[in-house]
Amino acid sequence: MPTAMFTARLDAELKAEIERIARAEDRSASWVASEAIRAFVEERRAVRDLVDVGLEMVERDAAGVAPEAVHDWMLAEDDQSFPTAG
Repeated sequence: MPTAMFTARLDAELKAEIERIARAEDRSASWVASEAIRAFVEERRAVRDLVDVGLEMVERDAAGVAPEAVHDWMLAEDDQSFPTAG
């Protein structure tokens, strides 16, 4: 895949951490930064896709899980199944 130059300002501590990681992984700081940006973009794209699916479901008036049920599930101490729509 072709590459393109990208310039960004980082605080000195972050730059030093990227360089430390690069040395530990025997990679360039540019590679480490590129991989971090790639992961960030993929995560944001996945979140956007989920939001789009959710909005489509709302528009279709699809059945959903009650917020209280999700809240109770999140606070449960055991491995209970995710609540079902209804």
